[in-house]
Amino acid sequence: MSEEKSETTLLGIEKRLEKRILVNVPVEVTEIDSQGREFKERTFIEDVSDFGCRFSTRGPVQQGDTVSVKLLGPHGRDVPDEQPHLYEIMWVARKQTGSTVGARELQGEKLANIKFPPEKGGPKQDVK
Repeated sequence: MSEEKSETTLLGIEKRLEKRILVNVPVEVTEIDSQGREFKERTFIEDVSDFGCRFSTRGPVQQGDTVSVKLLGPHGRDVPDEQPHLYEIMWVARKQTGSTVGARELQGEKLANIKFPPEKGGPKQDVK
């Protein structure tokens, strides 16, 4: 068993196999609540893996929600031609002033036609 895997298993913090890297990357997160209201905020990605990231939010996010995450440049400035990426919220840890969430990037052929914002009750599919 690798040192990293045994250490995280012993501590009971995480049981994932992919490596996570601590970062402090500014992003703009767009969420849509259950009433269809858009909530945008600027925050920071706290760690990343090959498949997802962790960030804090003040928005009304829940497990299973789809959010849009757009990378920002230094000092929170928009980056020309930077396109947002869609993420599924995998877990939510509530805090006094919001939540910390783990999100998995949505990608692949099956999800290629998802549009943001999703309709109430789930992702919006682009019908061809």
